Amino acid sequence: MKKRNMPKHCSVRFVGALTAICAVLTSGVTALGQGTITFNGANGLSSTYYQELGMWFQVVIPPGTSGVDVMGVTFGAANTPRNGTPFTYWFRQYNPYDYVGLYLTNGSTFGLTSVQLADPVNPSLSPVSISFIGYPAVGSAVTNTFTTPGPGPSTFATYTFNTQFASGLSRVDILAPRWAMDNLVFTVPEPGVGSLLLAALLAVGWREAHGRRP
Repeated sequence: MKKRNMPKHCSVRFVGALTAICAVLTSGVTALGQGTITFNGANGLSSTYYQELGMWFQVVIPPGTSGVDVMGVTFGAANTPRNGTPFTYWFRQYNPYDYVGLYLTNGSTFGLTSVQLADPVNPSLSPVSISFIGYPAVGSAVTNTFTTPGPGPSTFATYTFNTQFASGLSRVDILAPRWAMDNLVFTVPEPGVGSLLLAALLAVGWREAHGRRP
């Protein structure tokens, strides 16, 4: 008995229906990979840049300004906060306009989940406001500002980013006169189960709609 092929108009409707079903199944399904920048392998660093897990930290010197400050990594030198592991710190001393920016070296978008921050001076003499300015690949800049407690012993605390920082960022700038940072948690998009399901169902649909001729 000869195998009958599905009529062309039916095959188009069949694939179209599969696409619509898959769109519903995969809508809102996003898979995110997660990483944590610990600075644990860089104790003693003093530089204008740092890289870990594909995340690049760079001191930015705005055009028309002069002088450059550096980032450092310490296990906890005298008169600094300590949390038992190395952390990075920043002091703006030689250029009142420079700052640190961060982005992924492969150009992918990312999100920020949480970070541990402290005044790098211990004991702290005053509160320190630390602003994270996120630049989405699409849309306007977003801001999260965290403020350390102020006068007294300087210790690390965990701060959580708002949902505007959850994904889609191409770059983040950190604006503050000084800060100490550890355990920066970030996310990157990964192929989700929904995307794989869509590809599989469309492949099956294509085979059914274009059956082999006898």
